Amino acid sequence: MGKLDGKVAVVTGATAGIGAGVVRVFLKHGAKVVFCGRRAEKGKRIQEDLRAQGYDATFVQADMTKDADVDCLAQEAVAAYGHVDVLVNNAGIMRSFQILDMDMDRDYGQVMDLNLRSYVYATKVFGNLMKDHGGSIVNMASVGGLGASPTLSSYAMSKAAVISFTKTAAKELAALGIRVNAILPGTIFSEMMPRDGKFTEYTLSLIPMKRGGEPEEIGEAAAFLASDEASYMTGAQVVVDGGISL
Repeated sequence: MGKLDGKVAVVTGATAGIGAGVVRVFLKHGAKVVFCGRRAEKGKRIQEDLRAQGYDATFVQADMTKDADVDCLAQEAVAAYGHVDVLVNNAGIMRSFQILDMDMDRDYGQVMDLNLRSYVYATKVFGNLMKDHGGSIVNMASVGGLGASPTLSSYAMSKAAVISFTKTAAKELAALGIRVNAILPGTIFSEMMPRDGKFTEYTLSLIPMKRGGEPEEIGEAAAFLASDEASYMTGAQVVVDGGISL
């Protein structure tokens, strides 16, 4: 018996990195998973590979900054599985720049639209699907939202806002049986944090555990929060960072 047996989960931004790790772990624990991303060809290849392994996974192409795509994602999930129990808001981008050189559209607007606004709108849409039977929402924040992050100001702002939004949503939706929690990853190997990247190398030097994390390690934390094992947890910020934020 898997801890997510019988649950239907939607994972956003899941064709690579942390999102793909979450999908793999959820499937391992028995969930049926709808996952989305912008890259249709890659998403379909992942779907075919997962189904060949015997997993029940469905890919939907979606740009989470477009409300119509989020609506379509919800409709596709219900059409495929009848209901949704879990939403993992994971889609995100990171831009590096000096504040005095900031391009307000590219460096601020695009980051906030994907990293924050899409979480808010997806919570509204999928929360309405869960309100009659309860559910779990897991928001992917970051330890970058806990303090100063030079050259990553919009990313850090968006993640700090996700932490705040998680708390408010948790309190507001608790009466409906919907739990809302956040995961705060540190350096997790992904397209955003490549193993051989200079910024990755720098952050690795600051980690007490002397290593970076794997996407599946975030997936296991998300699976716990999505499961009934975390039935008394809401509004929590679960830090998974090898100690870098200490």
